[in-house]
Amino acid sequence: MAAIAAATVFALAGCASIPDSGPVEEGGGEVPEARPILPFAEGPQAGDSPTAIVSGFLTASAAGFASDFSVAREYLSPEANNEWDPSARVVVFNSGALTPEWDEDSSNIQYSVPVAAEIDAAGTLVEAPDGTREIIDFQLSEDDQGEYRISALEDGSVIAQANFDRLFLPVPLAFASMDETTVVPDLRWLPLNNGPTWAARELIAGPSPWLASAVRTGFPPGSALDLDSVVVTDGVAAVKLNTASAGTPAERSLVQEQLTRTLTTLPGVVDVTVTVGGVALGGDGSIALEPGPLPGGTAAAIVASRLGAWDGTDMWVTPDEAGALPVTASHIAWSYQGQSAAFLVDGWTLGLSDAIYDDAEILVPMTADMEVPADELDYAELYQGERLVGPSFDRQGWVWTAETSNGGGLVAVQPGGDTAEIEARWLDGRSVQSLAVSRDGTRVVVLSREGGQQLAEVATVVRSEAGVPLTLGEPIPVGVDVTTAIDAQWIDDLTIAILGEAQEEVPSSLWIVTVGGDTMLESATVGAMSVTARHGESSLVTVGSDGSVRARVGTGWEEVLAGVTDLAYAG
Repeated sequence: MAAIAAATVFALAGCASIPDSGPVEEGGGEVPEARPILPFAEGPQAGDSPTAIVSGFLTASAAGFASDFSVAREYLSPEANNEWDPSARVVVFNSGALTPEWDEDSSNIQYSVPVAAEIDAAGTLVEAPDGTREIIDFQLSEDDQGEYRISALEDGSVIAQANFDRLFLPVPLAFASMDETTVVPDLRWLPLNNGPTWAARELIAGPSPWLASAVRTGFPPGSALDLDSVVVTDGVAAVKLNTASAGTPAERSLVQEQLTRTLTTLPGVVDVTVTVGGVALGGDGSIALEPGPLPGGTAAAIVASRLGAWDGTDMWVTPDEAGALPVTASHIAWSYQGQSAAFLVDGWTLGLSDAIYDDAEILVPMTADMEVPADELDYAELYQGERLVGPSFDRQGWVWTAETSNGGGLVAVQPGGDTAEIEARWLDGRSVQSLAVSRDGTRVVVLSREGGQQLAEVATVVRSEAGVPLTLGEPIPVGVDVTTAIDAQWIDDLTIAILGEAQEEVPSSLWIVTVGGDTMLESATVGAMSVTARHGESSLVTVGSDGSVRARVGTGWEEVLAGVTDLAYAG
C-alpha cells in the first residue's frame, strides 16, 4: 500500500529443499509462537521529496507500535520531535492507497483519510460511520543540510486497518460490579508489543468515564506501576506497584483479582504475581469475582398460548390443566434462576408466571395439533403502562421494561416486591423499540428512535447499596450504521445482537456489535421478529412472524421448530 499502508518488504534467504532420503526422525512437536508481520520502516534518505518524507514517516509511525517510534522520529524536526505524542490517538483507516496533496507555496502536505475508527490514549475505540473522512496536515521545512523534515503535525498516529489488526490487541480490563461479586469488562485496544504493561497501566488508571459510576476498582488514588514494565517469565507476569497502591486488605484482594483476570487474557500469560513496594500484595481473600451468569441450556417459550421450555431439541409445554395465556401474550423473558417467565399481555401489562418451574415435572411434549387450553393460566400482573417494550431480567431478579413513547425513564420491578422508576432523561421524547440488561447487571442496551433516526446505545445502571436500580448514566452509541431495528439482546459479556426490521421476502439485517469494538453486518432470517442467544453467535436463534424458529448453523440458518409465538434464553 502507498503512503500510510506501505507494503511490507521481505527477503527470502537460505531456501532449503525437503529431504527425500535418510531415516525418519521424531520432531520436537513445538511450533514457534507466531509474531505479527510488521510494516517495513526505515529512516529518511538523502534527497527525499516532501511526499516521500511524509509517506516514510507514516509507515514508520505504524511500525512504532511494535518498537519505540525512534525511526518515525527521524522524519521530524527537533521541535516537532519534542512535542509529538504518537499514542495520543490512533486513526484507523481501511481503504487502499491514499493520495497526498502537496502545496509547494505553504510547504504543506494534506491527506483526506477515510476513517474506520479512532482509539484514544486509553485504548478506547470509537467506530466511525461509513463515509467519515478526516483531513490530516503535515507542515514541512528544510533543515540546515537542505533536507525536508516534518516541522508541525498533530499528536497521534494514522494506521491502516490491516496493520492495526496485527499490532493491536483487544483487552477486556476487569472491574467489579458494585456488589463486588461479578466481573465487568471494559474493552480497550492496546499495542501487542509490551501488552501486559499497557494493560496493567490502563487498569490502574481506572474504568472508562461512562462506566465509572457502575463499577468498583481496588486501586486507591495515587496507584501506579513502581517499575514501568510488567515482565513475563515462563508465563508468569510480575507486576510491581508503588507503595500508594497498598489499600485495605479487601482492596488488595480486589487488585489481585483485577490484575489476574485482565493479564491472563493476554497471549503467553497464565498467572500473575503482584508486589507493593517490593512486598507481596497480600489481601484478605474476600473478593472472588465471577463472570456474569450464563443462561441455562433451556429457553422459555410461548406456544399455542401455553408456556413452554425448549432444551435445544425438544419443546415441552404446560398441560391443559395449567390453563392458557391470553392470546395477546408476547415478548417472553426468562429469569437466570429459571424460576420465572415474564411477558407482555395486550402490550401494556407486564405479567409473570412460575408455571414452567413449578410444573417442570408434569410438562408435556409439544405436538403439531396442540390446541389452546380452555381455562386461563394464573399469572401475576407486575406492572401496567400504556404501551410497553418486551421485558428483560437482570441477574438480581429485577424485570425491566419501558414505555414505547418514552418520557425519560425505564421501569424495573422486583417480583413480589418494589417498583423502581429509573431516570433516563436522554430518552425523553423518543420512541423505544427494545431494551436488554447486560449479564453482569451493570449496563443496559436501548434501541430508540428520534426524529426518524435509529439509535442504539448502552448506558450504565447505577444502583443503591441494596442493588436497587436508581438511574442510568449518560449513554454511549454502539452499532455504527445500524438502520431501522426492532430487537437487541446480549449474546455474551461484551457483544450484542441487533435485529433489523423485517422485510418482505428478504432476510432481516443482523448487526453483531461489540461494546468498545467493531460492528459486523450479517443476515438473519426472512420475517424475523425477535432474536435470542445463550452464548455467542453460534447459539443465535430467531423467531419469525410465521411461528418458525431458526437456529444459527455455520453462517446460515436452519429451521428447528414451528408454531412458536416467542422464545428467549435467560436475560
